[in-house]
Amino acid sequence: MTILLLNGSLNPASTTKKLLEQVQTLLQKAKYETEIINIGELELPLFHPAQPAGAAADWLRERIGSAEGLVIGSPEYHGSYSGALKNAIDYFDKDLLKGKPVGLLTSTGGLKGGINTLNGLRIVFRSLSAHAIPQQLAVSRKEFKDFSLTPDCQKTLEQFVIGLDEALQHQAVAAHILLK
Repeated sequence: MTILLLNGSLNPASTTKKLLEQVQTLLQKAKYETEIINIGELELPLFHPAQPAGAAADWLRERIGSAEGLVIGSPEYHGSYSGALKNAIDYFDKDLLKGKPVGLLTSTGGLKGGINTLNGLRIVFRSLSAHAIPQQLAVSRKEFKDFSLTPDCQKTLEQFVIGLDEALQHQAVAAHILLK
């Protein structure tokens, strides 16, 4: 199974990307194929419903359509997720994500941040008919020490990956039953 990890940060020193890389490592240990896509590198034009999507948007939709699950990561900007991520999401068709397991995570500047970002992402992905898993992850930059997580954050990260794995396994079993 393939899991796409979408990085909604444009910052080259992104803690969101570092967090996604740690999720990626755990998913690979669980034998998933993974790919991190940095939204900023796609150079998506500002979404306009009356304009052609373009090659980058078509490529992104194809990658998402062929993946069994997603992990969406965004830094917290002013109590929400990044505009670059929102612009990419605007290119998604509702049927693209129907029933697909999606894990949501954010990196924040403060210890109490991230909840609004995660809630906003949950609402968006629910409206796109995705299955946003109950486990979510908000990590402060202060919880990174020398590019590794504190023990409590590491445990939360592991529970996040376990929750995604369970949702993916449930989806695979359901698909197998439907194909019989």
